[in-house]
Amino acid sequence: MDRTELDGLAVFLAVAEENGFRAAARRLGLTPSAISQAIQSLERRVGAALFARTTRSVALTEAGQKLLAHAKPAASMFQAGLNAARDLGEQPSGTLRINAPRPAVALLINSLLPDFCEAYPNISLELVGDDEFTNIVEQGFDAGIRLGHTIELDMISTWLTPPDKIVTVGAPSLLRKYPRPGHPREMQGLPALLTRRGGQVSRTWEFTDSGESLKVAVDGPLVLNDYEASIRAALRGVGFLHTVGSVVRHHIEQGHLVPVLEDYARDVPGLCLYYPSRSQSLPKLRAFVEFATKRMR
Repeated sequence: MDRTELDGLAVFLAVAEENGFRAAARRLGLTPSAISQAIQSLERRVGAALFARTTRSVALTEAGQKLLAHAKPAASMFQAGLNAARDLGEQPSGTLRINAPRPAVALLINSLLPDFCEAYPNISLELVGDDEFTNIVEQGFDAGIRLGHTIELDMISTWLTPPDKIVTVGAPSLLRKYPRPGHPREMQGLPALLTRRGGQVSRTWEFTDSGESLKVAVDGPLVLNDYEASIRAALRGVGFLHTVGSVVRHHIEQGHLVPVLEDYARDVPGLCLYYPSRSQSLPKLRAFVEFATKRMR
């Protein structure tokens, strides 16, 4: 690309974002006259007016709108590249935003904090729990965590945890009231904690019986759309909970929840950390990936 093609683009973006020549001049530390000359030069090279100017306002023309639609994301990518190159020689710092399912947020807190914060005091870690699949690029996240290994193109992924199982657990107080099920079908008629995701209430639990998938209809006194609330309800003995083993493992180890139907628990992939390929050089992200994979695997 010819260097002269880039001349004036920074000024153009400033005028478009500030909606005025004087505001753009203040932002860039230039005179309004210099801003006007840069825009006129760019318009001559483009061959069309980019701004409709009046004594009171400045507005983009159709040509200006088309240029802005392409130039703004390109400028953002260019700035990200400069920041990534600059960061290679710096200490990990800044805000690191991670999107993860709500149960995984609790797992990260239990597994990583406060050690990560002590190891990297200049990184501000923001963990956002979201049970729906989120486009991490559009929502401004540095990385995401999901169960399984299905990711979008232009993403890099790494396993955080080993393969897991979907376990069924109940509080000791619950097992004193109801018979312990010996087969998944015996869950019918027992109180189950149901979850709502994407507007749908899941009333079917899946198990494995002799290598074959077995789905059992369940019902219960409580429907929740929050995993942490489901765990708290299970701890209170409201009903049986059907969830990923790693999420409730410390409650099982402490005896607060008791696994049932262990021979029928089905296998699921572990948690996967993924992020855009262009972000892999960011020190803050590299630090988190190295620390998290070493700790959680």
